[in-house]
Order: sequence, then structure tokens, then C-alpha cells
Amino acid sequence: MFYIKAKATRLIDDSAYPEVVLCEFIDTNDNQHKIIEKWPVVSGEKFENIFPKDCFIGCTILEEKFESCIVTTEQPWYIETEEGKTIFEIHKSLLIETND
Repeated sequence: MFYIKAKATRLIDDSAYPEVVLCEFIDTNDNQHKIIEKWPVVSGEKFENIFPKDCFIGCTILEEKFESCIVTTEQPWYIETEEGKTIFEIHKSLLIETND
């Protein structure tokens, strides 16, 4: 499983459970992308209302390049930006792989 390393920067909805947070990351063109998602979807840690926090956005690699990858967040959990974007080119340093 692959994930984009991101930062949760603020709590969006404190009346919701699980908590909803704003997550941000930067692509290879220095464009900032914002995703609003439930905390347990982007982190396995217990929620604490202290920001910024590391978080991880599930993705699938579509194409691998020399220093970057084109990924989609449509799989595995259909996560999209506020604008509905699901495909990004990110530096390989923002990509992690786990065995879950």
C-alpha cells in the first residue's frame, strides 16, 4: 500500500466523530493541495487537537518517473481535494510504502 506524506493543519469540524481535518501536501510544481478527511482515514494515531500533525493519504501509483511519481487518490479510498482532483505528480520523497 502506498501513501502520500501530508500534514494535517487544522480541525475542520469539532462536532463530528471521528474528527474531520484539513490535510495539505505540495506537488512537483509547488502547487499546494488541500484534502478534507476524517482523522482515522489519514492517521492511525489517537486524535489530539494539536497542529500541524503528520498524516498519510492512501494512493495508487499510476506512473513512476526518475524523481517523481504520478499517483491517484481515487484508489483505495476515493479521497479527493476540495476541487475534486485525484491525480497528482509528487516527489518520491513524499511517497511511502507499507505492508498493510
